[in-house]
Amino acid sequence: MATCSKCGQPVSVWQRDLFSGTCPKCQAVSTRPAAQPASLGCGTLVLIAIIVAVFSGRGTGDLEREVRDLRTEVGDLKKAIDGQSSELRQLRDRLPPPAKVCDGKGKE
Repeated sequence: MATCSKCGQPVSVWQRDLFSGTCPKCQAVSTRPAAQPASLGCGTLVLIAIIVAVFSGRGTGDLEREVRDLRTEVGDLKKAIDGQSSELRQLRDRLPPPAKVCDGKGKE
């Protein structure tokens, strides 16, 4: 069993302050405000967990794979568009030239 760093009384490791090593009685009479233990609420802990999850880099493999797949699909679509454009040019070349139309006022 550990002892209090201030009064020397035996104190459980679980009751002893982690930073100062003081027992609960010495913590209560402590004149230093910094010796007060800090407590975080559930909302703060959840926010910290979300920040860690976002910036930890986990799950980026799925995102990278989806981006790679999308790039492949875009490339395939570009090839299909090029093929259709080529076919349209060939069809346009096969058509006879358009006939000239008169607008009724003697102009073409």
